[in-house]
Amino acid sequence: MDYLPLILLGCSATALALFGFGILSTLRHTSRKPFSLPDDEYLPVSLLKPLKGTEEGLEDNLRSFFEQDYPAEIEIVFAVTDPSDPALAVARRLAAEYSDVPSRIVFSDPSFGLNPKVANLQGALRASRHELVLQSDANVRAKPDYLRRVVAEIVREDAQLLSSMVTGVGERSIGAMLDNLQLSAFTAPGTCFALNFGIVCVIGKSMLFYKKDLEDVGGLEVVRDILAEDYVLGRMFQAVGKRVVLSTTTAENVNIDSSVEHFLARHARWLKMRAVVHVPGFFADLFANPTALALLAFLASGLDWRYGLVLAGTTVIKSLGDQFLVRRTRGVPLSMKHRFMTPLRDVLMMALWPYAAFSRKIDWRGVPVRLGWGSRLRPDDGPLPIRLVRRVLSRG
Repeated sequence: MDYLPLILLGCSATALALFGFGILSTLRHTSRKPFSLPDDEYLPVSLLKPLKGTEEGLEDNLRSFFEQDYPAEIEIVFAVTDPSDPALAVARRLAAEYSDVPSRIVFSDPSFGLNPKVANLQGALRASRHELVLQSDANVRAKPDYLRRVVAEIVREDAQLLSSMVTGVGERSIGAMLDNLQLSAFTAPGTCFALNFGIVCVIGKSMLFYKKDLEDVGGLEVVRDILAEDYVLGRMFQAVGKRVVLSTTTAENVNIDSSVEHFLARHARWLKMRAVVHVPGFFADLFANPTALALLAFLASGLDWRYGLVLAGTTVIKSLGDQFLVRRTRGVPLSMKHRFMTPLRDVLMMALWPYAAFSRKIDWRGVPVRLGWGSRLRPDDGPLPIRLVRRVLSRG
């Protein structure tokens, strides 16, 4: 008797049970009552915006931070490493339109580190005036009460670092739908699931922190050559006894017309990072995909119709669960035409897993680099045979 199909089917059933647990974890976390403060207790905040090129929906993304309903002073600090960056024109236009909101543009030193985003962020951080800082990516869009809610939460929770669940919004293309589905129905619920084990997964799409606390763990200098700088900073905060929390308020990552290739490149990069910063989490990705595991069981069975029925049932259950999670985490359901395509995401993510297990090459914001343990970066020095020859020669 061939046990492989049964083993794979057992893995699929386990993954489906964990998926259900993830739904319950998401429901529990998102059902928490939002925090609030009296208006006179809100703190001034510096909003840091590292820019690189014209992200999808960039103008509306940035505009959403100028239009925050916030009772205390805010400033917006835009940072670029290239004076000819096209995002500068958008930032300047909005700064002129919202002249009542203090804002400035700074030019960061690209040689600060191998992670271009961290180098850019360092320039913005140095130029900021307030102790409380919100760093968010240029592809993040915020609802008008976002800042009010997260500041109230970090104060009420007596926390030193707050990270938001990330959801994907705005899809029109298939690639954008896949990206937004992965963010809304896997990444966001995954961060809620991790809370059951006392793990706060910090995602750098939007982070709120105090400058002093960042300085206490060594500042951005300690992660300037790290790709997963958000995850590493979260662990460093926790290691010295600082409180890190996952907000109940989501940060919206805008993906509109991006391609399937963009989806594959982005999530291959994220998988590679998990492989070098948290091996159990990397393997959990493999065993958290009931649809793909059921498909493998069906193929291993020689296309046995009984396994085919299980695959069909698993696909339907998982698709319905994904649709529920999308509505729950971002408040907007998938369109009807996209709902029938959700199994495609599971199959593609399964296909990416073995590639991410072995590849360590990353193209990060136009810079070719390689990943080491802990997501430490080093310059890309060519294919494996060339690297081996160089090491042999250097030892000689």
